[in-house]
Amino acid sequence: MRYKAIAEQIIEDIRMGKLAHGSRMPSLRKMSDLQGVSLTTTLNCYHMLEELGWILAKPQSGFYVSKPLAELATPELPQFKSQLREISPQESAITYRPGAYDPGPLGISQIAPELMPTETLQRSLKRGLKRLNLTIHAYPDRQGLHSLRYALEQHFSGYGFPFQAKELVITNGCIDAVRIGLEAISQPGDGIAISSPCFSGLLELLAGLGRKVVEIPCTEEGIDLEQFEAHLKQGSIKAGLFSTSHMNPQGISMSPRQKQALAELANQYQVPVIEDDIYMELGHGKVMPLPAKYWDKGGYVLWCASVSKTLTAGFRLGWCLPGRFLPAYLRLHGISHFGVSTPVQSAIADFISTGQYHSHLNKVRSQLRQNIRDYTQQLVKLLPSNSRISQPEGGMVIWLQIPGLDSKALWQKACERGLDLRAGPAFTTLSLYQDCLRINTGWPLDDSVRQLLEKLAELIELYTPSIEQQRVS
Repeated sequence: MRYKAIAEQIIEDIRMGKLAHGSRMPSLRKMSDLQGVSLTTTLNCYHMLEELGWILAKPQSGFYVSKPLAELATPELPQFKSQLREISPQESAITYRPGAYDPGPLGISQIAPELMPTETLQRSLKRGLKRLNLTIHAYPDRQGLHSLRYALEQHFSGYGFPFQAKELVITNGCIDAVRIGLEAISQPGDGIAISSPCFSGLLELLAGLGRKVVEIPCTEEGIDLEQFEAHLKQGSIKAGLFSTSHMNPQGISMSPRQKQALAELANQYQVPVIEDDIYMELGHGKVMPLPAKYWDKGGYVLWCASVSKTLTAGFRLGWCLPGRFLPAYLRLHGISHFGVSTPVQSAIADFISTGQYHSHLNKVRSQLRQNIRDYTQQLVKLLPSNSRISQPEGGMVIWLQIPGLDSKALWQKACERGLDLRAGPAFTTLSLYQDCLRINTGWPLDDSVRQLLEKLAELIELYTPSIEQQRVS
């Protein structure tokens, strides 16, 4: 068709630089005259280009040259030689100040409550309570309610990730599962390998437990396994702690080859690796990535996950497959918590076994995929033209890099204005990511979120004095 041929030529002109990125396209009528075609043909051409991401429509202004999301520049991954270092609680809390502002859509990594199946979950809670009958008065099983462990066994076997209910321990959320794991396999002063950047909550946990850290650089395929192995050979680390799927904050996932290699290294050197896999089920595709635990032959990988991101944070329910560390893990879990709320466990068991969880995940994955695209397109319009935007294939956060940005100063001003977000330095113990920000995309892009992004763009302009303030469109 004629409109497709015109669109293909325009795409080629953009790629060749004949049409500058951010420049205004000819009006519909002018393009019709230039091409000698009808207004309808030109309109179809522009709609096609807009769907593919090559142009952006700006209300009451016209169409502007853009780039499809697949061709946008992504944040740089700094490479460095990793070293063992101490981390203080004060240092780990940098650029994160609970209570300084009301939690907002851009800050905490979370899905909007209105996207959650609240009424269905309430019905599961009611049924779960009824099933417990008088056993509701008994202390919880320290390992966890068998019906829940069995429901999780069946659920994950459907993904091709088999395990047995007797191998699983139910915990108070994923961060608690990780904490127990750290206490079971290491002591204060021990070195723990982590990715760089690393979720700020894990840094605070490690600091609070008195562990030292070794930041391992991230790569496009996952993490620098050569440096990780070098530390294993040196004996400078006691364990590893890594997210492997849709890492927070940059959204990178380890490739299957890397996950297998990570599990093999843990077994070869007999060094435990805690796998924080809280985003595993939030991939934007149809195939769920397998965890590194899948390739663990000797039980040296402790796999941790939760429903806090996928379903409800308020229930504080997670789990761990501790492998060969199960006895020590159960002992520590019993000492610290004496089990997890039985009604909560019963409710989640019902929600999973009735198929509601699987149905919910399918819906929310699709929504998150659309949110990522909507936020990215909005950010392309608002941010300086040299900005770099991550393109996660799962999860709900976007990692931004704006060269020249003072993200710590921006964060301080954002706190004063009640804007909740996370600055790059919160995700490292090193002097890195000073020009980076992380924003949550779990809320649909409505007018209120657009206003927050506009406020963010204003602050970015204010704290990026060293670059040319040129808009993408």
